[in-house]
Amino acid sequence: MHRDLAALSFLLGTWRGSGRGEYPTIDPFPYDEEVVVEHVGEPFLLYRQSSWSPDDREPLHLERGFLRPGSSPGEVELCLAHPIGLTEIAHGVVDGPTLELSTDRDGVVGRTRTGLDVTALSRTYRADGDRLTYELFMATETTPNTLHLRAELRRLP
Repeated sequence: MHRDLAALSFLLGTWRGSGRGEYPTIDPFPYDEEVVVEHVGEPFLLYRQSSWSPDDREPLHLERGFLRPGSSPGEVELCLAHPIGLTEIAHGVVDGPTLELSTDRDGVVGRTRTGLDVTALSRTYRADGDRLTYELFMATETTPNTLHLRAELRRLP
């Protein structure tokens, strides 16, 4: 592993589990999910996420991107693309098995002309061995920063 990524090594692997989505403007919903974090020898990690309905396995969302070391030890950058017309550039910190990222830390949410009206995103990932939990908060043009997603995943062997 590239030495600049050692602090993020706890994220490596394929993680599967389930979560719950909620937001003031929608009905709560369950989802199943897979997150894959890979190292390819360069100073970044590949990140891919897919979620689907547990009832009919219809796709719900996906994300593709990169985790990169920041300019100082413990700093991390996240660069993601979303098919809902968004890009997410977030900055944050890794502290042991916890990763906190936010677009509010000199990051940005980019939108296509038809992209959702998201204005900010923040994520916290926590690992405990082969268990990974996370929370994602989201703000839009009409809704302040609010919990949107919460999940628990297990690393596959």
